[in-house]
Amino acid sequence: MATPSEIELQVQFERDAIASGLKKLRDQTEKLERQDYASATVYGNASIDTMLPLVMARIEETVQRRVREGHNGQSFREIQKYLSDVEPLAAAAIACKVIFDRVFSYDEKANYLVNVAAAIGQALENECQMRHYETECPGLLRTIK
Repeated sequence: MATPSEIELQVQFERDAIASGLKKLRDQTEKLERQDYASATVYGNASIDTMLPLVMARIEETVQRRVREGHNGQSFREIQKYLSDVEPLAAAAIACKVIFDRVFSYDEKANYLVNVAAAIGQALENECQMRHYETECPGLLRTIK
Protein backbone atom coordinates (compact mmCIF):
# COMPACT_ATOMS: atom_id res chain seq x y z
CA MET A 1 0.00 0.00 0.00
CA ALA A 2 1.19 3.50 -0.80
CA THR A 3 2.34 5.74 1.98
CA PRO A 4 0.97 9.27 2.43
CA SER A 5 4.29 10.73 1.24
CA GLU A 6 4.20 8.59 -1.92
CA ILE A 7 0.63 9.69 -2.60
CA GLU A 8 1.63 13.31 -2.10
CA LEU A 9 4.56 12.86 -4.54
CA GLN A 10 2.24 11.31 -7.12
CA VAL A 11 -0.30 14.14 -6.75
CA GLN A 12 2.48 16.72 -7.13
CA PHE A 13 3.84 14.86 -10.16
CA GLU A 14 0.40 14.90 -11.80
CA ARG A 15 -0.07 18.62 -11.03
CA ASP A 16 3.31 19.38 -12.58
CA ALA A 17 2.41 17.31 -15.64
CA ILE A 18 -0.87 19.23 -16.04
CA ALA A 19 0.91 22.57 -15.66
CA SER A 20 3.52 21.52 -18.21
CA GLY A 21 0.83 20.40 -20.65
CA LEU A 22 -1.04 23.69 -20.28
CA LYS A 23 2.15 25.68 -20.83
CA LYS A 24 2.95 23.64 -23.93
CA LEU A 25 -0.60 24.13 -25.25
CA ARG A 26 -0.45 27.90 -24.67
CA ASP A 27 2.99 28.15 -26.30
CA GLN A 28 1.86 26.10 -29.31
CA THR A 29 -1.30 28.21 -29.68
CA GLU A 30 0.69 31.44 -29.57
CA LYS A 31 3.21 30.07 -32.08
CA LEU A 32 0.45 29.07 -34.51
CA GLU A 33 -1.27 32.45 -34.16
CA ARG A 34 2.00 34.28 -34.85
CA GLN A 35 2.46 32.17 -37.99
CA ASP A 36 -1.12 32.97 -39.12
CA TYR A 37 -2.26 29.36 -38.59
CA ALA A 38 -4.96 29.91 -35.97
CA SER A 39 -7.07 27.34 -37.81
CA ALA A 40 -4.64 24.66 -36.58
CA THR A 41 -5.13 25.54 -32.90
CA VAL A 42 -7.39 23.60 -30.58
CA TYR A 43 -10.03 26.35 -30.61
CA GLY A 44 -9.67 26.70 -34.38
CA ASN A 45 -10.24 23.00 -35.02
CA ALA A 46 -13.22 22.83 -32.67
CA SER A 47 -14.79 25.97 -34.12
CA ILE A 48 -14.28 24.91 -37.72
CA ASP A 49 -15.82 21.50 -36.99
CA THR A 50 -18.91 23.30 -35.69
CA MET A 51 -19.05 25.94 -38.43
CA LEU A 52 -18.33 23.74 -41.44
CA PRO A 53 -21.79 22.20 -41.94
CA LEU A 54 -23.45 25.60 -41.49
CA VAL A 55 -21.15 27.35 -43.96
CA MET A 56 -21.50 24.50 -46.45
CA ALA A 57 -25.30 24.66 -46.27
CA ARG A 58 -25.20 28.44 -46.75
CA ILE A 59 -22.95 28.10 -49.80
CA GLU A 60 -25.25 25.47 -51.33
CA GLU A 61 -28.33 27.61 -50.66
CA THR A 62 -26.71 30.76 -52.05
CA VAL A 63 -25.53 29.05 -55.23
CA GLN A 64 -28.95 27.50 -55.86
CA ARG A 65 -30.78 30.78 -55.19
CA ARG A 66 -28.49 32.87 -57.38
CA VAL A 67 -28.64 30.43 -60.28
CA ARG A 68 -32.41 30.08 -59.93
CA GLU A 69 -33.00 33.84 -59.73
CA GLY A 70 -30.40 34.68 -62.38
CA HIS A 71 -28.25 36.92 -60.15
CA ASN A 72 -24.94 35.47 -61.22
CA GLY A 73 -22.78 38.49 -61.90
CA GLN A 74 -21.00 39.69 -65.02
CA SER A 75 -18.32 37.05 -65.31
CA PHE A 76 -20.31 34.09 -64.01
CA ARG A 77 -20.22 32.22 -67.31
CA GLU A 78 -16.43 32.44 -67.49
CA ILE A 79 -15.73 31.37 -63.92
CA GLN A 80 -18.62 28.95 -63.43
CA LYS A 81 -16.84 26.11 -65.22
CA TYR A 82 -13.99 26.35 -62.72
CA LEU A 83 -16.11 26.94 -59.61
CA SER A 84 -18.38 24.02 -60.40
CA ASP A 85 -15.42 21.68 -59.78
CA VAL A 86 -15.09 22.89 -56.18
CA GLU A 87 -17.71 21.17 -54.05
CA PRO A 88 -19.39 23.18 -51.26
CA LEU A 89 -17.57 21.21 -48.55
CA ALA A 90 -14.17 22.17 -49.99
CA ALA A 91 -15.21 25.81 -50.44
CA ALA A 92 -16.55 25.93 -46.88
CA ALA A 93 -13.37 24.37 -45.47
CA ILE A 94 -11.19 26.86 -47.36
CA ALA A 95 -13.32 29.80 -46.22
CA CYS A 96 -13.34 28.71 -42.56
CA LYS A 97 -9.60 28.11 -42.53
CA VAL A 98 -8.82 31.47 -44.08
CA ILE A 99 -11.23 33.26 -41.74
CA PHE A 100 -9.59 31.81 -38.62
CA ASP A 101 -6.08 32.40 -39.92
CA ARG A 102 -6.91 36.03 -40.73
CA VAL A 103 -9.13 36.98 -37.80
CA PHE A 104 -6.67 35.72 -35.19
CA SER A 105 -3.57 36.96 -37.01
CA TYR A 106 -1.09 39.21 -35.24
CA ASP A 107 -1.08 41.44 -38.35
CA GLU A 108 -3.36 44.36 -37.49
CA LYS A 109 -4.81 44.73 -40.98
CA ALA A 110 -5.23 41.03 -41.76
CA ASN A 111 -8.66 40.86 -40.14
CA TYR A 112 -10.20 43.75 -42.10
CA LEU A 113 -13.25 42.47 -43.92
CA VAL A 114 -11.89 43.43 -47.33
CA ASN A 115 -8.62 41.59 -46.66
CA VAL A 116 -10.41 38.49 -45.37
CA ALA A 117 -12.72 38.41 -48.40
CA ALA A 118 -9.80 38.89 -50.78
CA ALA A 119 -7.85 36.09 -49.07
CA ILE A 120 -10.82 33.72 -49.33
CA GLY A 121 -11.20 34.59 -53.02
CA GLN A 122 -7.49 34.03 -53.62
CA ALA A 123 -7.54 30.69 -51.81
CA LEU A 124 -10.57 29.53 -53.83
CA GLU A 125 -8.91 30.67 -57.04
CA ASN A 126 -5.76 28.74 -56.12
CA GLU A 127 -7.84 25.63 -55.47
CA CYS A 128 -9.59 26.03 -58.84
CA GLN A 129 -6.23 26.40 -60.58
CA MET A 130 -4.82 23.30 -58.91
CA ARG A 131 -7.87 21.26 -59.87
CA HIS A 132 -7.70 22.56 -63.44
CA TYR A 133 -4.04 21.61 -63.75
CA GLU A 134 -4.70 18.18 -62.21
CA THR A 135 -7.23 17.38 -64.92
CA GLU A 136 -5.88 19.30 -67.93
CA CYS A 137 -2.10 19.35 -67.48
CA PRO A 138 -0.97 16.80 -64.89
CA GLY A 139 2.60 16.84 -66.23
CA LEU A 140 2.84 20.62 -65.86
CA LEU A 141 1.43 20.36 -62.35
CA ARG A 142 4.14 17.84 -61.39
CA THR A 143 6.76 20.21 -62.82
CA ILE A 144 5.34 23.18 -60.91
CA LYS A 145 5.23 21.20 -57.65
